[in-house]
Amino acid sequence: TMETYFGHVRTPADAIKLFEACRVGMLPRVQRRLSEKERQSIRSGSVYVWDEREAGMRRWTDGKSWSASRVSGSFLTYREMEGKRG
Repeated sequence: TMETYFGHVRTPADAIKLFEACRVGMLPRVQRRLSEKERQSIRSGSVYVWDEREAGMRRWTDGKSWSASRVSGSFLTYREMEGKRG
């Protein structure tokens, strides 16, 4: 899998630690869109970090159906909806 991290990002400080670990090369960044096989390996707790310019991605797309965003503290959260998009 191409996930950057597996776990729960609870606080802004957790997110900053992940970004910094990616910046210095301790954790991998996603550098391209995921293949269909890679998309199928996404599981609850998968965390993906990418640089918009480096990966050529502004938005995350994984073929799943997601709820509208909700503000949860310092984060925007989304819930996976039942069924596939399209």
